[in-house]
Amino acid sequence: MKKLIPVLFVFLTFAAFSQDQEGFQNYDWFQAKYVKFKPGKAMEARRLLQEYLYRANEISGRLVLTFESDMGEWDHIAYLHLKDGPQQLSEPNADIETKWWNGVVKLAGSEQKAKEIIEAYTNCILTEEYNLVRMRDMQSQFSRK
Repeated sequence: MKKLIPVLFVFLTFAAFSQDQEGFQNYDWFQAKYVKFKPGKAMEARRLLQEYLYRANEISGRLVLTFESDMGEWDHIAYLHLKDGPQQLSEPNADIETKWWNGVVKLAGSEQKAKEIIEAYTNCILTEEYNLVRMRDMQSQFSRK
């Protein structure tokens, strides 16, 4: 159910924010994920992120910008680059998702252990929200000094 809401959001907004739509050609798209951890679970969640989930992003080749906060509404904010644009969210078996999952399995040592890691991380989450955001001319923004 948690994944259904972001997918429905994408379907509803895809036409309005199509990457090919006039005015959006020079944008890179990201799925923004905002997470609030359960009280007392932030340390465990951040350990799982560091040991498995961030490293799986590296293995998969996915660009993810992550931020942590000890103040405010959200404890963890991640921007997952959508290399293929917003339509990537409507493909549950997108190549990058498969590569990411295979990275988690590799780091965990087995598919069963990987499922346990994801379940442990999910159990740390009190609430989360998703959004679709875009960045104009990403390469020049990252090269700024």
